[in-house]
Amino acid sequence: MNDAVPDDLLESNNPEIDTAALMAQIRERMRQRRLALGVDNRSFPSYDVTSCPAEPEDIPYDANLYHHLRMANELYAEADTEPALPPSPLTRVPVFGRVWQRVRPSLHVLILFYVNRALAQQVTVNRHMVSVLNQLTDQAQAQQRAILALQAELQALRQADGR
Repeated sequence: MNDAVPDDLLESNNPEIDTAALMAQIRERMRQRRLALGVDNRSFPSYDVTSCPAEPEDIPYDANLYHHLRMANELYAEADTEPALPPSPLTRVPVFGRVWQRVRPSLHVLILFYVNRALAQQVTVNRHMVSVLNQLTDQAQAQQRAILALQAELQALRQADGR
């Protein structure tokens, strides 16, 4: 159920109709209907890329990892698909050269249409992959901090035990 829907979604010029109460009633009926149908109320994640984790100051880290992670965050959506039509020797062929000169840009636009469709899908995959890498790096940082804390605790226990 989406509670983010504004209450002013319904509008009425009739003073006898309370649109806010009507929206509340609609939401309640939707909630009851979803429960009756067994629809789960999962919340779905946003589709934005999670931010690139900063290099930690309190734990050791691999500088290469953070360099490549920053590059992946900066470059995942970059793709140059501008038409590039360098001079073609075919344009110098009599008769055919003029036809080729007129048809060639249209063919490039057609090809770029399909390339851009495939590229849009790849950028979506890249966005998700970069987001996963960011989250895994955050998780690895948290685990490294926990390991260091446990090692320090173990060392303190060993010293207190006299070993």
